[in-house]
Amino acid sequence: MSVGSDARHAVVIGAGMAGLAAARVLADSFEAVTVIERDTLPSTSAPRAGVPQGHHVHGLLALGAKVFEGYFPGLRAELEQAGAPVWDWGEGLCAVLPNGTPPPVPMHMPIQTFSRPLLEHVLRRRVAALERVTLRDTLTVTGLRTAAPGKVTGVRVKNGDSEDEIAADLVVDASGRSTHLPRWLAALGLPSPSTTTVDAQIGYASRTYSYPDGHSAPPWMGVLEPLRAPDFRKGSYAIQIENNTLHVTLHAAGGTQLPRSEDDFVAFAKTLRGPIADTIACLTPVSDVRRYARTLNQKTAYHRLPRWPEGLIALGDSVCTFNPAYGQGMTVAALEARLLEQLLRSQRTARTRLDGQDFQKRLARVTTFSWLMATIPDRAWERSAWPVKAGNWFMNRLIDTVPHDPQVYTAFSGLFHMVAGPLALADPRLLSRVLIGPRTAGNLRTTTA
Repeated sequence: MSVGSDARHAVVIGAGMAGLAAARVLADSFEAVTVIERDTLPSTSAPRAGVPQGHHVHGLLALGAKVFEGYFPGLRAELEQAGAPVWDWGEGLCAVLPNGTPPPVPMHMPIQTFSRPLLEHVLRRRVAALERVTLRDTLTVTGLRTAAPGKVTGVRVKNGDSEDEIAADLVVDASGRSTHLPRWLAALGLPSPSTTTVDAQIGYASRTYSYPDGHSAPPWMGVLEPLRAPDFRKGSYAIQIENNTLHVTLHAAGGTQLPRSEDDFVAFAKTLRGPIADTIACLTPVSDVRRYARTLNQKTAYHRLPRWPEGLIALGDSVCTFNPAYGQGMTVAALEARLLEQLLRSQRTARTRLDGQDFQKRLARVTTFSWLMATIPDRAWERSAWPVKAGNWFMNRLIDTVPHDPQVYTAFSGLFHMVAGPLALADPRLLSRVLIGPRTAGNLRTTTA
């Protein structure tokens, strides 16, 4: 695919977060961009079959929000107009950690909370409004179109009984966890890429609640009660979102049963240390209890293949997917789109071809830190080698220090939201606090209001 005058048509497989972000970037370099989605795309903010995790709490990290705002100026204001609140992470979060709950600390880190369907709807509408972009739904990609060995020239598609081909100078696989790319590459004669999977077998159950007339909202904007092996097998994440509603997701690990009914949901919440049970007792449910258990971390080593087809790249969950509990997926998708933009710009300047193999290698580096942040704690639920145990020891010591040290809390929040890298913890003053360890549980403080 030439990034100069020959950059005519790009096809993106999948209209999720990664696909929409990629389409936005491609629209600056291609004459036409077609986004193909097998689902029927709703015209409003509503869940869809291809995003089953859309019923559960989603988070857009601070870095991801900044990148998306850059590609879609005014996005935050548009979401706020739709009812999505903006709040400071340090002041608005009630973090019920194993060693206590930190008091509110102003961090000047604005966070916006919303449902996944609302964010996707707004982004989809913004992408569809781009002159060069066409969204085609109810269309399934069945394979890659090729003109010669090692060169992808489009996709084969099916709509009901009708089959067709769509020519393209670049094909972007952003089809997510259900990707068929390994099989398509095998049909081109490429070896199967290796896959690494870390599955803590964590499950979710979620429900949305509304506030009755005259009922005041809780003093927090979000509650986070994380899981931690081996003792903390139940947890939750709740956020205030659009339409003056509270979205609650309960987490379970280590063989703990997830709630199925309304009574089970309430009973589960009562076993938690945080304020969720007391809060929802006064609220009105506006959704059924939804369960989800496909939370494994998985990465496919496309970057290690000895050959890679020209005219093809893969990104998003098609390449590396994370346990959604850590809220990294949408932000990583934004960072991958930024990587694509950088390579397109540099190749356009040099009037050379986009090197798909080089893109996959660079993408693997983009996902490395997020992969470690997700898999180190998830591996703690299984037998682990000593490097993983050492990593978990440090992370647990760090998190146990957070409730009693505002500076450590701020530094960890920057790390969590990816606005700071691991070197932020290398400050000798912070590192010494973590290594010395937290104060005893006698100073434990949990919030139940």
